[in-house]
Amino acid sequence: MGNCINCNLWEIYGSNFLAYYNDPKNNGAIVILLTHAMVKDGQVSNAWSGSKLLINEDIPEIQDFMSKLPTNEQKEKPTQSAKSLSNWSGGSQYSPVERFVHNAKCMSLSQFCKIKHETLCVTVATTLKFAVSKYGWFYYGCTRCSSKAPNPEKAYECSCGQKVEQPIPRYKIEIYVSNGESKYRFVFWDSECAAILGMTAEFMHNSMVENGEDDPMVYPDELEMLLNKKMAFRVKVQPTFSQASVWKLCDDEAFVKEIENDYIVEDSKTEYAKLVPNKENLETSAQTLSASGENNPESIILMTPAKDVVIADKGEEVDFEASGATQLSGTKPSKKIKIEPSS
Repeated sequence: MGNCINCNLWEIYGSNFLAYYNDPKNNGAIVILLTHAMVKDGQVSNAWSGSKLLINEDIPEIQDFMSKLPTNEQKEKPTQSAKSLSNWSGGSQYSPVERFVHNAKCMSLSQFCKIKHETLCVTVATTLKFAVSKYGWFYYGCTRCSSKAPNPEKAYECSCGQKVEQPIPRYKIEIYVSNGESKYRFVFWDSECAAILGMTAEFMHNSMVENGEDDPMVYPDELEMLLNKKMAFRVKVQPTFSQASVWKLCDDEAFVKEIENDYIVEDSKTEYAKLVPNKENLETSAQTLSASGENNPESIILMTPAKDVVIADKGEEVDFEASGATQLSGTKPSKKIKIEPSS
């Protein structure tokens, strides 16, 4: 018996696995390959549509793993998990949209200016242009969690217990989003950016260094992929800094339209728009992975990426300093652009 870990498969991932498991034509061991999985406390789970689930596929990785199993295990279908599988409810009774808006205030972007205290909100907006601070597009953080390193050039032991020999770059990109005439500054963290860009900040930074560039104020051309996207956002609005920290996002057109039509209430006489009531027993990955704090290390990404994506942890939030804004050209320039923050 090798090492055992728990694997949580949500929504369609769980449905696909259960369908395969219950198909009498499928005999023998079941080997799965889960890409871009979230790892926490000795268990793994899919990162929604950012992950891919491959079950007994005819690919080298799975075939190699299968060949290393004892002969009797290769031929026997696992039965120990049948009991737990029988308790699977076929997914939550709540739709993805209902879980996305759960316990949040749904409002238009124009209503953000009315918020006086930190508030969890859901809105729909389009990414417009970069809001540039003196820190650039990344920070140095822990190799396990998303907390900020005290010194990017020194080894240290993180509060998560990880001994970090060399802190790694993690995305922290501030972007103005708009809806109609309204505009607000959103902070996109490591996992959100990686889901859209399809690469980690470490990989992008290393590529720049190889080309002789190490200035965080030089925004790589690839970051343009973050702009001009209409998405649904679940954010924590921080009026003290006139910004909102992105907790979840989704770019699926039908998903966005449903939130826009059924949940977003335009300017009203009340201070807030629609408040989605708290539903007890709402067993979702959002409750498991989204702590109510600024240093929430996980985020759930609902994306339709054009290519494989790497899901990383959300970075530690730091106070935003007032800055200017810029927008990279829709066509890639021949060289990198250095962006200076406004004074």
